[in-house]
Amino acid sequence: MPFPFLAVAVDFDGTLTTAGRPTEPVLDAIRETRAEGRWMVLVTGRILAELREVYPDVADHFDLIVAENGAVLASDDGVTELAPPVASALGGALAHRDVAVRHGRVLLACAARDARAVLEEVGRLGLDCQMVRNRGELMVLPAGVTKGTGLMRGLADLGISRHRTVAIGDAENDHHLLEVCELGVAVGNAVEALKRHADVVLDEPNGYGVATFLRGPVLSGSSRVRPGRWQIEIGHGPDGSPALIPASQVNVLVTGGSQSGKSYTAGLIAERLMARDYSVLIFDLEGDHLDLTRLRGVLAVGATDVSTPAAALADVLRQHSGSVVVDLSSLDAENQHRYVRAAAERVDRQRAATGLPDWIIADEAHVADIWDGAEDDCGATASKGYCLITYRPGVLDPGVLDNIDVMIATLGGGEERDRLPDTITSFTGLPRAAVLPHLADPAPGAALVIDRRPPIRLDPCTIAPRRTPHIRHWHKYVDGALPELHRFYFSDGAVAANITEFHRHVRFCDPSVIDYHVGRGDFSRWISDVLQDHELAATVHLIEQQLRSDGNGDAIRGEIVAAVRSRYLG
Repeated sequence: MPFPFLAVAVDFDGTLTTAGRPTEPVLDAIRETRAEGRWMVLVTGRILAELREVYPDVADHFDLIVAENGAVLASDDGVTELAPPVASALGGALAHRDVAVRHGRVLLACAARDARAVLEEVGRLGLDCQMVRNRGELMVLPAGVTKGTGLMRGLADLGISRHRTVAIGDAENDHHLLEVCELGVAVGNAVEALKRHADVVLDEPNGYGVATFLRGPVLSGSSRVRPGRWQIEIGHGPDGSPALIPASQVNVLVTGGSQSGKSYTAGLIAERLMARDYSVLIFDLEGDHLDLTRLRGVLAVGATDVSTPAAALADVLRQHSGSVVVDLSSLDAENQHRYVRAAAERVDRQRAATGLPDWIIADEAHVADIWDGAEDDCGATASKGYCLITYRPGVLDPGVLDNIDVMIATLGGGEERDRLPDTITSFTGLPRAAVLPHLADPAPGAALVIDRRPPIRLDPCTIAPRRTPHIRHWHKYVDGALPELHRFYFSDGAVAANITEFHRHVRFCDPSVIDYHVGRGDFSRWISDVLQDHELAATVHLIEQQLRSDGNGDAIRGEIVAAVRSRYLG
């Protein structure tokens, strides 16, 4: 089974040890964890030189050290200071007040009982500093520096996703450390506030608890934990409450009839995952998700043929460290399949090594049928973090369906909706009679959210608005050729096979052509029925109504041209 977590970040004092160098049983557990292929990171408030005094061989047991509460990184490549040192004037001022101060590369350290004196001197000197307590100790650091910020920088240097990292701590200064990682663990002797903040609280204290956890079922993946803080909101329920799905340690299936909102919902899921700093890879077979590139950190990669380097896709993800939309809309079905398989093999290997991308979203998953259930095959959904979108879930490998944790069934849509009751019944084990009432007379944007964990419920929701526009198959509508039945036939004999041709003819045709079609509502109807772009159709419908009321044909022509250009042609 693939590792759910690739790195473990562990605090030192009070967590790994209570006095100096950790015990041999604890170090044995660390050695075993590294031997299995995971990274071990030590995250401590200690000054690096002081740490090495009590633990001289620390570098033999850890791949990276985050010292001075996140201000200093130490590895085989050397030592890096992540912030400028606290002003030396503060140390001098405190010494004059008989406060015993220890100087690190960046921080100042003293006893917690001296907090008042430190606060007074920081204020008198006008410094931008923060004071951080660690049980009986006090650290003075530059503003914004935490164990969490230091770990995130260290993980970036290692190329490891923080969403594949576990953090273990015990004290007040470990809050942000646990917060930035996918799973936060508190040892049994942790302060109560940290225990309340943690996703997992261990029964045993300090190093005993750490050693047990490193050898336990959560790290191995045989037991999955879904942290409640890693959820995304995809809509709202009938009572207005948020409709939430887990973003951690799950696979999601989005299914429903054609034109029921599956791709829209998948794009919404991608938006919400990206907002939580998950790296997302989208295999976009129809060009439906390119508008996601309007979001910060999202890159589009166009595959014009199978020779487009699928092998380089993993490199793009690693170097870009954001999200990538792979536009496969210019390829035929056979070459789409070949590209996705070739890319998935490379991406899967990188995912096993770095955790990136955190999520893979596959639209039209029934076409690129590589998402089988074999754990050692490409696209192995056993590793979690897959969102598959299809109106034909029955053609997916049974192993894939077994690995699905959450289903989102979009209601309404085309004739394929008839399969939905059987799909939900098979997924949930509920009788068909219990499912059918939930599918009757769906409102626009209606969906069911179904979590496989007992007790199984069919939770109705209305899908939320998206930040980025969604225009179904817009790439083909702009440049491709619509079937003859779906083209726009102008009254003067001209025919528009796509949006570009439609825009051009509306712009230059005789005014009488505009008057004819506007009077019949033909433009808005075509945009709604053929393009399925109801937002633009509503805009054009208002423009058509305006012409019928004031008769200003040239002005109306300009408004229609501008609306279509803004929506599709930039």
